[in-house]
Amino acid sequence: MVRRSARSWLSLGLVVAGALVVPLGLRAVSPFLRSPKAAQSYIPAIETPRERAPFDAAVPAGLARNKPGYIIFGDSMGQSRIDARYLSRLVGGRGVQELFEAARGSAYWYLAFKNWVVAPGIRPKAVLFFFRDENLTDPLFRLWTGTLDPVATDHEPRLDEILALRANGPYYRVHRAAKALYQFDTVSEWLVPRLLNAPAALVAGRSARGTFVETMNDTVFSLDALRTMALADMQVADDAALDFHRFLPASVLPEIIRLSKESGIRVVFVRVQRRPTPTGPPPQSLALQRYVKDLARYLMTNGADFCDDWGDPDEPLSIYEDGDHINRDYRSRYTELFVRKNPGIFR
Repeated sequence: MVRRSARSWLSLGLVVAGALVVPLGLRAVSPFLRSPKAAQSYIPAIETPRERAPFDAAVPAGLARNKPGYIIFGDSMGQSRIDARYLSRLVGGRGVQELFEAARGSAYWYLAFKNWVVAPGIRPKAVLFFFRDENLTDPLFRLWTGTLDPVATDHEPRLDEILALRANGPYYRVHRAAKALYQFDTVSEWLVPRLLNAPAALVAGRSARGTFVETMNDTVFSLDALRTMALADMQVADDAALDFHRFLPASVLPEIIRLSKESGIRVVFVRVQRRPTPTGPPPQSLALQRYVKDLARYLMTNGADFCDDWGDPDEPLSIYEDGDHINRDYRSRYTELFVRKNPGIFR
């Protein structure tokens, strides 16, 4: 019995050792699968080595020349609402620089604020961030490969740690160690597209595979086929994603606040109203209401300004275009009302 037990433990040990040692073969293969031009990503926690686009140094250089009084970040939500030239006239000619970029999220805004504004010593009176609902505590939102390149330096250790925590949970350091040891990410990046393309090659043939996939994406799986344009392009979060205090540590929001305090740059966060209903403002779950209250309390406690467009009677359904975007013809009116309703921002 003792001998059999010893053999069982030995067998188990060999299986565990094999499970730990055999994957090291991935490390030997990975250098051959990587592009010669690939370099270590600035966010290695979620990206493999790759060739990246350069940092956009022209933006901070332009800010240094123009010395704007106000800088505005956001995606197409802010772009469809704010007329920067008109805003500049409304606030007495103090320059307003809008740096809207469609389909970007809080990780992009954080790096842009850090590397385009704070680091080069740009000192506007205020920096405004236009966002929707839980954008500020979801750094993975719209974080596609390459989207951060223009705003990222060669090393972004704080962002890397935040993304690792959000993507892999409290044991992200274990995941990071395994990734560094086995380099499974490089092999996965090479293998997964080939597995996904295999059915198309089987149906249409290897030579026509690309055309077949493109046709399917443009017809069967197009946005128009999957949903109507009246729906928002960012779905309402479920209640599990609306625990502000749980997700705050794994977000860039504390870093934006820290940069604001260290630089003395006032920050303003503007929550835009989602698409309303024909009878009034968009519905809000109890979880979303709690989230917004906690967010507002956190921001104001830390010296930031918070504006919430929800329930604004001047934003009925009739002024909306597609999704949560406001009709461009209404931008001047929105800009005028924004200044009138928030005079403290532009004092």
